[in-house]
Amino acid sequence: MQRQHLKPALRAPRAPTLAALLLAALLPLAEAGYSAEPEDSVKAVIQGLQTSWNAGDMSGYLGAYRRDDSMSLTFGNTVVQGWEALNTMFRSHYPDKARMGTFTIDSLAVTLLGPDAAIAYGNFTHVFIEETIAGGYSHVLQRQDDGRWLIQHERTSRGAVIPTP
Repeated sequence: MQRQHLKPALRAPRAPTLAALLLAALLPLAEAGYSAEPEDSVKAVIQGLQTSWNAGDMSGYLGAYRRDDSMSLTFGNTVVQGWEALNTMFRSHYPDKARMGTFTIDSLAVTLLGPDAAIAYGNFTHVFIEETIAGGYSHVLQRQDDGRWLIQHERTSRGAVIPTP
């Protein structure tokens, strides 16, 4: 009896394995910055702020914030209420990449408050043409129905302000 060899292209296709199906289902989430660990997903949102800001991508930066009237930002004695107000303030104060300066997250920690709420906090350095600001921040984030984590509230504090000579 003679044995026939089939060319690879002529072999019957294999049924996908469970692992392959799971990988195909989870790959879009991984590409979008989601993680199986909530802390990692929250950190990715905060680190994305630095990346977007330093690229001069204000739309990407503001995309990390919950886009509704309940979102808030507090800095100094100022409270900005709602995403539209935040959008207006940031775009008027930082109209281009040069005015945005360079933003660095110096430290980042995450505390989960529950399955759908977290606080991210740490220190930052923000270098502008006229000054460098070192300060602290905290963000309250909520996991949305689609799995994304968005900033619900931000508190930013200026520490040292160093004038540029």
